[in-house]
Amino acid sequence: MTSTSDAMVMLVLLFLSPFAIGLLMGLDRKLTARMQNRVGPPILQPFYDLIKLFGKERRVMNNSQAVFGVAAMLLQLAAFVILVTGGDLLIVFFVSGAGSFSLVLGAFSARSPFSYFGAQRELLQILAYEPILFMAIFAIGYREGTFLTNGIGQDLVVVLPLALLALLPVVLIKMEKSPYDIAVAHTEIISGPYVEYSGRYLAYTEIAHWFELGILFGIMTLFFQDPNIYLSIAGKIVIVFVFFLAALIIDNSTARLTRGRMVRFTLAFGMTLIVANILILFLADKGVFR
Repeated sequence: MTSTSDAMVMLVLLFLSPFAIGLLMGLDRKLTARMQNRVGPPILQPFYDLIKLFGKERRVMNNSQAVFGVAAMLLQLAAFVILVTGGDLLIVFFVSGAGSFSLVLGAFSARSPFSYFGAQRELLQILAYEPILFMAIFAIGYREGTFLTNGIGQDLVVVLPLALLALLPVVLIKMEKSPYDIAVAHTEIISGPYVEYSGRYLAYTEIAHWFELGILFGIMTLFFQDPNIYLSIAGKIVIVFVFFLAALIIDNSTARLTRGRMVRFTLAFGMTLIVANILILFLADKGVFR
């Protein structure tokens, strides 16, 4: 049975994590501007943008587009709740994947070439990162003997470092950063799958994106656990911030890859690292390195 302290921690994470992701997006814009010798918007700008979007007139090209946009947000929210409350990582993976696919369907439902091309590219990105994320979750389950988040041990960052490193391209794709900002390439297709959303429906897709990032970073924080809750929180923050800074540096120092190179490199890089890590762990369990 979940203790009262664990329940309190879950509630805090459930309500504060979306705000933390929003602040992270604001910090992203501020640091990116500084790297480009600009001042940049205030860190709270993402929240101002959301509030402004909710105040705008509701306009969509068709009802299906609105339904898929709302579905994307609700599915990502459901996956996030399952993750935070100690649920099964596999369920989190599939529910979140359904949310990502809902966004694609919403983009396909709009009669717009920019939206259509953005949906195609979003599908390619899903093809690139979903196998890597699934294999990282599989590696966690193989090591721990469970996919429940409340059953994760303390030494994953030590025994599965390559699996954690393999998630870097996934972070770049989810954060829509170069060289993997394929679907939202502003100079080519404006904003891809989001282009025909406006008002509160655009806000729904943005909230879905925040929860999607929260899920990814939440899975990454599972790689560090410690009995001391303060040390555990500090370690989790360090993991997120290191990958966040790495994504910003890569974004501001690389050019966009072609779609084919994105898929090939992400799959080759991620699969190689994760399979190698699982193989090393398997051989260690068999006593080969003793």
